[in-house]
Amino acid sequence: MTVPADEATADRGLLEALRRHVGLKVVSDVRLDAAATRILFRSENAGADEQPQAVRIHPEDILRLAALAGRSEVVTDLRTQENGMGTLTLILRDNRGGTHWGSAVLIDAPAPRHEHQALAERARMADLGERALTLAHELRQPLFTISMANESLRLMLDRPDTTRSRLQTTASRIAEQVLRAQAIIKRTLGQAADEKIVARHTDVMEAAASAVEFLEALFERADIVVERDAAGLSACVALGRVELEQVFVNLLRNAADSIQSRRVAGWDGEGRIAITLEGKPGQIRCVVTDNGAGLSADLERLAFEPFFTTKAQDGTGLGLHICRQIVEKARGSIRLIANPGHGARVEISLSPASGGRATSDVVAA
Repeated sequence: MTVPADEATADRGLLEALRRHVGLKVVSDVRLDAAATRILFRSENAGADEQPQAVRIHPEDILRLAALAGRSEVVTDLRTQENGMGTLTLILRDNRGGTHWGSAVLIDAPAPRHEHQALAERARMADLGERALTLAHELRQPLFTISMANESLRLMLDRPDTTRSRLQTTASRIAEQVLRAQAIIKRTLGQAADEKIVARHTDVMEAAASAVEFLEALFERADIVVERDAAGLSACVALGRVELEQVFVNLLRNAADSIQSRRVAGWDGEGRIAITLEGKPGQIRCVVTDNGAGLSADLERLAFEPFFTTKAQDGTGLGLHICRQIVEKARGSIRLIANPGHGARVEISLSPASGGRATSDVVAA
């Protein structure tokens, strides 16, 4: 098919306008040189003997790009170290193994005249987008539980030996998850921002037990054993029940995914997740460990960054970020300790809730 001359001219004009105003550049043979913290690429019409061009990238973003190895369609923003600190949008296609792509588009847009206004608008849009994605991420679990309970209810209605109490239990579970979803929406949209979390006390191991129950079907299907050991301790923290349960749900789902990833790689062992409670004066530490695939040590801190994920298809990159937000709201801390090939360990440190019932501090159960 022959493109009319006027259309071809218009297309070239549009491309030139994009190149001039957006800093668009079409390149090929893109490779990541992690050791030198840079990416290498060739210009669109480079000759066989032409040396590749290079752009230095911020070390943390090098790790982010490395985590996308093997993916054929990648769109990401990278902080560059050329001429100070800028941002480069990279659209990668045609993965040729690891961190090597056959073609790409680089967009290096110049700073706008009213840069502070543009940055403020971008921050507002980013916040709105993050809230929307957070809400979608958080609602997955109660909707999954409602779906499973509804299916159980349907099956029970067809069985002659179903008791009224079993029907009531299942119906109550659906109602509980509806309330849970409403609480998540309220918290995510910031309607409860002015509530004082110090007035709410939640038992740590009770919240963990509820999270395990929510994910019971997942653990059964994946053949994963979950163990809980409070070491004879009982502890309450200044967090809402839904918030603390959601932390455990996210951590447990990540642990289950890691175990499944290790199995895909050829491991055939028994999947195990352990939740333990440790206490000392003025501090509660809850530890979640698994025997999954684990992460490299370089990704320990990046794992908590928003939208960072190692799950190529299903990950939103918000699970651990949400966990950190919730824990830090209670003036606590959370950290990931990676152990490649042998699972991971997540440690949550919180102060005991002051006042309230007798179990506000860590005590012997």
